[in-house]
Amino acid sequence: MAEVDDDDHGSAVAQVPLRNGEARRPDERDVCPYQGLAPFEADRTDVFFGRVQATRNLVDRLGPRLKERGTILLVSGASGVGKSSLLRAGLLPALAEGALPLAGSALWPRLLMTPTATPLRALAEAWTRAFGGPVEAVGERLRDDPWDLPSGPSESAAPDGRFVLVVDQFEDLFTLVSDERERQVFLRALHAMAEGPRRAGVVVGVRADYWDRCAAYPQFAEAIQDGQVIVEPMTESDLRLAVTGPAAAAGLELEPGLVELILSELGEGRTAEGRYEPGALPLLSQALLNTWERRENGRLTVRGYEDSGRVRDSVQRTADQVLAHLPPEDRKTALRVFRRLTVITAGGRAARRAATPAEIHAAAGADSAERRERVEALLSAFAGRRLLTLHEDGVEIAHDALLTGWPTLRQWLEPDLTAQAVYDRLVEDAERWDENHRDPAFLYRGARLLSVEDARLRWERDPDSFPPPGSTVTGFVAASAAAARRASRRRGMVMAGLAVLAAAAVLAAVAAVDAAGNADRQRGLAVSRQLAAQSEIADDPVISALLAVAAWRIAPTPEARYRMLDAAARPARAVLPGYGGSVPDEELALAPRGSVMAVGRGDTGAVQLWDTATRRRLGGPVTHPEGGCGAGFDVAFSPDGKTLAVVCEMTVRFWDVATRKPSGGPLNTQDPDELLGFAQTMAFSPDGRTLATSTYEGTTRLWDIAAREQIGPTLGTPDTKSGGHAIRAVAFTPDGRHLVTAGADGTARLWDTATRRQAGKAFTGHSDGIDDLSISPDGTTLATVSKDKTARLWNISTRKQIGGALRGPAEGRPFSSVAFSPDGTRLATAGEDGYLRLWDTVAHRQVGPALNDQRLPVRAVEYGPDGRTLVAIGDEATVWLWDARVHRQLGTTMTSLSAVAFSPDGRTLAAPGPGAGAPGTTEADRAARLWDVATQRQIGDGLEPGGPPSGQNTVFEIGFGPGGRTLITVSAGGVIRVWDTATQRQAGPPVDTGKEGWAVELSPDGRLMAFRTGDVIGFWDLARRREVGPRITFPGGADSVETMSFSPDGTLLATAGNDRAVRFFDVAARRQVGRALPNAVGGALTGDLTFSPDGGTLATSPGDGTVRLWDVARRRESGAALTGHTDAVYTTAFSPDGTVLATGSVDESVRLWDLRTRRQIGPPLTGHTGSVTALAYSPDGRALASVGNDKKVRLWDVAVPADPAGTVCAGAGRSLTRAEWKQYIPDEPYQQICR
Repeated sequence: MAEVDDDDHGSAVAQVPLRNGEARRPDERDVCPYQGLAPFEADRTDVFFGRVQATRNLVDRLGPRLKERGTILLVSGASGVGKSSLLRAGLLPALAEGALPLAGSALWPRLLMTPTATPLRALAEAWTRAFGGPVEAVGERLRDDPWDLPSGPSESAAPDGRFVLVVDQFEDLFTLVSDERERQVFLRALHAMAEGPRRAGVVVGVRADYWDRCAAYPQFAEAIQDGQVIVEPMTESDLRLAVTGPAAAAGLELEPGLVELILSELGEGRTAEGRYEPGALPLLSQALLNTWERRENGRLTVRGYEDSGRVRDSVQRTADQVLAHLPPEDRKTALRVFRRLTVITAGGRAARRAATPAEIHAAAGADSAERRERVEALLSAFAGRRLLTLHEDGVEIAHDALLTGWPTLRQWLEPDLTAQAVYDRLVEDAERWDENHRDPAFLYRGARLLSVEDARLRWERDPDSFPPPGSTVTGFVAASAAAARRASRRRGMVMAGLAVLAAAAVLAAVAAVDAAGNADRQRGLAVSRQLAAQSEIADDPVISALLAVAAWRIAPTPEARYRMLDAAARPARAVLPGYGGSVPDEELALAPRGSVMAVGRGDTGAVQLWDTATRRRLGGPVTHPEGGCGAGFDVAFSPDGKTLAVVCEMTVRFWDVATRKPSGGPLNTQDPDELLGFAQTMAFSPDGRTLATSTYEGTTRLWDIAAREQIGPTLGTPDTKSGGHAIRAVAFTPDGRHLVTAGADGTARLWDTATRRQAGKAFTGHSDGIDDLSISPDGTTLATVSKDKTARLWNISTRKQIGGALRGPAEGRPFSSVAFSPDGTRLATAGEDGYLRLWDTVAHRQVGPALNDQRLPVRAVEYGPDGRTLVAIGDEATVWLWDARVHRQLGTTMTSLSAVAFSPDGRTLAAPGPGAGAPGTTEADRAARLWDVATQRQIGDGLEPGGPPSGQNTVFEIGFGPGGRTLITVSAGGVIRVWDTATQRQAGPPVDTGKEGWAVELSPDGRLMAFRTGDVIGFWDLARRREVGPRITFPGGADSVETMSFSPDGTLLATAGNDRAVRFFDVAARRQVGRALPNAVGGALTGDLTFSPDGGTLATSPGDGTVRLWDVARRRESGAALTGHTDAVYTTAFSPDGTVLATGSVDESVRLWDLRTRRQIGPPLTGHTGSVTALAYSPDGRALASVGNDKKVRLWDVAVPADPAGTVCAGAGRSLTRAEWKQYIPDEPYQQICR
């Protein structure tokens, strides 16, 4: 785009206030040309690329409409498509250059505003910036008579009085403004500007999912009919220019391959028209900003891009880094600030809202000059990374992408979302009560009424999010409370009648018991919910889990059950307290058998033994006579777990684990000739007869443990001066034939234990010292971690690195420890950044999020011999225990293309082959496959369709027939094949329906297939192999249908498509039933439609990362949306009992949701390297199959415990102590909650 000349640029800036302070031109390489989450403003046109055609379209639509009169132009598009930047840096500068074909239009004042929570005042302020005058007076004129607007000195430049007003983020009018009268006054003012004597051009930018709200107002009737511009997502050429253009303008160089890497990662979410998903644009912008911050001599590199978190994690990493660098007390302030900068809308979605400095200070509790300065520093830290936008009069979140892309923020907002769910349900139920002539049967009772009372305090504290609900709701709550009182009195009257028949004494007793019982029940419910809330914020995972059980024991509320399920689904299991203050030289060892753990402290030489099963100390610490050992300290167990070795400087002592008494004499590691032997680390040989000790000087010695003598010569040449060859880690291979050492010089070496010589060349690749190593159980792979902030895997036989380096977050700190799981499929790393991560050793990717959120360094990590327990140690010798197999993947991955189905007995899984129908693939690649669920092994050779490779043979729908004896596959070309699952042969010839397309659905019983062809929907009887019954003529044309779903009983068919509505059809009558659900899905971004097992609920995915649940009978949204995914949800699946919903997303994760509370259960399930495209529950609900664009099928253990309380208690290993009970539940009698 051409640069705005200085005069015009200055004029634009005067009337279009810049949000980010003084304008800067990116004419030097030290000025970033990328905006992050912030929109491009009018002063950044020289780095605004990729939107020339979109700007031209806007101008072409606006010009003709302004020739004779004013107009309202509605500019809509999905969140993240770039509307704000297009309006600010595209349209406004173009108008300043005279792009409109109207004489003098370049001189027209250009106003820019967002509605905020007070839209009329915001409009008055925009007016006075352009035309002058007092804001209050202009506001009164706009409210009373907007057709007669005041004039100002600026109008000499445009004598015809015309101007252009751009209203950005118009959705604020619906998310931030609760007063309908205020909305109407503001809309009347906009209409008057366009239709009145000023003949203004009013350009309104609004998110597409609020388009229907605009349609409800007559002021927009003409704009919606023929004055609407839809901002399309970028094409590949647009995005390429958006990456390369700013770099060239700023004099930056792009490393070859960087642009292609970015586009390939974005390409997974492209629509059928070849455009990229709109939500990718802000994430891309943030990733490029982060990459620029890691530039190397003016060059943007692939490594910098990868270190920044790429597109997917760039926002999360940036926000987490800012938060991590804040002092601990300021992180709590950040929580309060961000909650003030968001509002929860009706429907349970988080939206941005601006706040003034006074509002921010009040929310943060900044009641002194010092605290206000700290708040300002906090705001500046987030604004410096483009996550917040600072104005002269306030602050706001830079983009909606932060709301969906930062898990920490979503977690902060969870309580507000819960309160909104209660609020929405209350409004809905009150309306239902009113519609049914206020029938008492619809009133709230018991726990439901109490939940309203619990939520009321939050509603009153935040009237912006929860406006007074109106007389109907107030009357409903009052009537419910009155009915509850009457019911209580009636129970008393019944008891009185019984007492008359019995005795007066019995009357008093029974009435008292009833009243007391009712009061106790209500009190129990309140206490249970309070404990569930405390469980959520407790730092100690054991306390958190036990508070959830206590809540359940006191009253079995949905909140208590959710907290137990969430605790069982999270890996954290226990925190074992440290002793004696912080020390930098802790070491950790685990007994290879049993559950004994040793925790040592280098400063005192003391070693404490723990039982990891009971979480109890085994006696007092084992102490070293020499006292402090400094850095020359290590602990190790013998292979049989009976002996503990402790090295302190130049002495190794051995202890009997059972008795904690010395086992034989000490071993002196000092070299008598060289006075060397300051041992830093040691390891037992697999047979337990030999001990290896390695030193600061870079040498390793082997010792006969029984004789306490050195075996053979010393390995390595000592370095007595620099310490640059100090050995920090040593380990034997499982067969004992080799020893690996690694250390400060950044290399690892393999030694032959028989010859005492180095075996082959060294392992080289790290750029800094190696701190730890681990050898895989099969002895083929070496893992190392280094101060260069990487972990690397090596082939021990070839000494070559396997795959790329494993890296933590950008700007992270080095890894400090590494350990293989007993089966070798996982690698655990601990880091100085305080995080513990698991990695897939085959895919070389991190598995799930970090297991913890600690901010203190983790010194060491080890797996327990069961492969389930993971232990790490940090500062102050504090030990954390995790369950590394929670929601683990079952077995190995299988291959598939796009679908998956379980057999009715749950023993077999069916999926299309990875290359089904693709040219250049073999028959085996193209076959549908059957897998044994227990072993994850393929059954037979596959169901081969035959025929030449073709996209028409691509199997994209698959399902089992009645009894699981047959399998039905449907190809893209409309060919149906029925297979005998026993013989894996076709049961009869294929049927070519001629119904080519992608919208097909199999009925739950496998007897019927619905398909879309042309503008109708038809049905195919799979047994009779022909189309049956009349077709359904779809309103508006069936070619817009993207997805369909049968109800569980097969009587209803739900459809969704590009018109964003969901419709229901009676399958037998072939006609629509009831009204459609408007805006239930995301148009071209339509994901899945899924009925609950009872058919009463329908789950839809609007394409914005949320899932909405609908009451099928009442055709209404049911409660709050499920929020947590960072990109569009593609597939959904209900558990067989209907209590849990699984969702799969373009963000490559699978999430589980408790449908009673609408809360996510545990962390996301991750492992796919592409969008998750299909999900299926096993019939027993214990396993979940997921398919991704990476052509992998993964099975997950998602079993919901039959006894959640028992499962949580078993994981905690104990019950609440009396002291803990008194601390958390002082007003309740103590009970043993874990029985």
